[in-house]
Amino acid sequence: ATAPYPSARSLSAPKPPEPSIRRHVLWKSKLAEHRRRNLRESLQELRFRKEKADRRLAAINAAQTREREALLSAPTPADERYTAPSVVQSSLPSRSGLPDPDRAARIEAKKANYAKHAAFKKAERRDALHTLYMNARDFIVTEEKLQEAVETAFDPNNKQFDTDARRGLNIWNLDYPETVKEMLQRAKKGEGGKAVERFTGYGALTDERMRRLGEELTGGKM
Repeated sequence: ATAPYPSARSLSAPKPPEPSIRRHVLWKSKLAEHRRRNLRESLQELRFRKEKADRRLAAINAAQTREREALLSAPTPADERYTAPSVVQSSLPSRSGLPDPDRAARIEAKKANYAKHAAFKKAERRDALHTLYMNARDFIVTEEKLQEAVETAFDPNNKQFDTDARRGLNIWNLDYPETVKEMLQRAKKGEGGKAVERFTGYGALTDERMRRLGEELTGGKM
């Protein structure tokens, strides 16, 4: 595209000076007129050069295109035709592509896989939406719930630390939490000396199945 000329305000002629102005103002006015003339001539020259370069480039591209088309449509030279080895016609490369007899079956299989994947993603989104709906009961959406959550967290009346026999809602009410060593020792007492048996054998599998069964029956996450 050709670069547009500058606005008329850049090249507009100055107003005629008044007779009573000083000499240096006239000198500045002449300098401004020279700058405008130089700018006008330089822009015209640049535009002429650009149009000339565009025409030369277009001619070169057209010539290269014609040469390429001529080479592609030219017949095989006699020396190549006489010295080329004999090739079976069916073995020659075809412009239509290689035969693909199983294309239709492969496309149907891909469609089935895509439909299966789309159904799986849809089920995931529905399950996530249902989980969000079930958890929405605990969302803080009113000032009353916010005040209740603040009172429960900070416990201004010290209700979470009533007695040592009652744990309450605070995890620090009955001393520090159990360490890993204490939990392993407690687990070994109830599992016959095998602390991880419940989490690696049929017990873990049964718990997972029961959890999934409960989710299917109740329609929510457990």
